[in-house]
Amino acid sequence: MRRLILAAVTAAFTVCLVSMPATAQDSGPAFQPLEMWACSFRDRKDQGDMDQVYELVEEGTGGVPYAAWQLNPYMAGNRYEDFDFIYLGAWADGSTMGADLENYFTNASDAAEAWEETAECAGFLYASSTIQDVPDSDDEGAGNFMLSISDCKIAHGRTGAQAIGAIRRFNDYRVANGAVVPTFAWFPAFGGGNAEYDFKLAQAYTGPQGLGDWVSWAIDNQSYNVRNAMTQGLVECDEARLSVGRTIMDSLN
Repeated sequence: MRRLILAAVTAAFTVCLVSMPATAQDSGPAFQPLEMWACSFRDRKDQGDMDQVYELVEEGTGGVPYAAWQLNPYMAGNRYEDFDFIYLGAWADGSTMGADLENYFTNASDAAEAWEETAECAGFLYASSTIQDVPDSDDEGAGNFMLSISDCKIAHGRTGAQAIGAIRRFNDYRVANGAVVPTFAWFPAFGGGNAEYDFKLAQAYTGPQGLGDWVSWAIDNQSYNVRNAMTQGLVECDEARLSVGRTIMDSLN
């Protein structure tokens, strides 16, 4: 179940990138395939059962570089009422994804069956572009992290390159003024249907303290005024949903 809708993704992923907003063509950023599964536990199943599934999934990767995280809604309003958690998985590129899926379908039936018995999930595939990478100094897997996700729409008559360019300029401003916030733009590829957004903007913080430090920096520097000035007329993002995340596995780095 976990990757059922991705059976034909490998060949189609390149086609999808060609059809994306002009961000992909105009500025040529690198994209990574990112799978997202919105999941609800089945009756009498809980996190302990899911952790056992993750062990089977990791064994089933066959050594292919892959990373996965679980997000649990924290401050999300009513947007995340229909599921219990989000599973995110990432590959370095489409070819690596294809090798992983080929191995999964062929050799990981135990993981697939255990997943189906434990959680019911709806799957999506995104093309992820890194705006600000995770600093090398961050300790991998050291406790929980916080992740905010917004839905963003490109202004009428503007291009994806212009919208992402504005976000990159704001990120450059943050970095120059002492705030490094890992930031990613996720463009929908498969599974979403008639999405009411052009891309998702994800920003990560090193746990609750990291989030709190960023909030203090943003208020002290009134960075929201700078952001609004840089993005006005180019892109508009809604109020972010905040989740607590944890790393499940990571052989990408």
